[in-house]
Amino acid sequence: MTPNNTTIRRRKNKLHKERKSQLLNGSKSNPKDASSNNAAQEARDITSSLRRTKTMMQQELDRMSNVTETIDRDGQMLQETKDEHIVMKGGIKGAKGSFARLKLKDKEDDIIFWSSVVFFYIAVFYVLWTRIRIPFLMW
Repeated sequence: MTPNNTTIRRRKNKLHKERKSQLLNGSKSNPKDASSNNAAQEARDITSSLRRTKTMMQQELDRMSNVTETIDRDGQMLQETKDEHIVMKGGIKGAKGSFARLKLKDKEDDIIFWSSVVFFYIAVFYVLWTRIRIPFLMW
């Protein structure tokens, strides 16, 4: 139960008790004036309660508007991140292909280098065998 409803209920109970005591005591006051005053007070209470409700609803609408804007910005940021990711994915694919070609070239260079080393030693061996005639080299 909200404080507004409690206040209204208390006033209604108080009004009811006053009317009851007036009827039992035989009061000469005009009940029409009392009821119009009470009705006016009740109308003011209801009006203030409605104003507070309106203010609270306006605050909630503002808050929801801010939440909606935040969600839209987050969605836009996620979309931009996704687009960047797609662009990077293509770049990574290209880099992966280039890296594979570089590895292949590296292996090719290793083969050429070691083949050159072997050829050099074969040439040295041949020169030593034919020109110097070293006896232990299979004469």
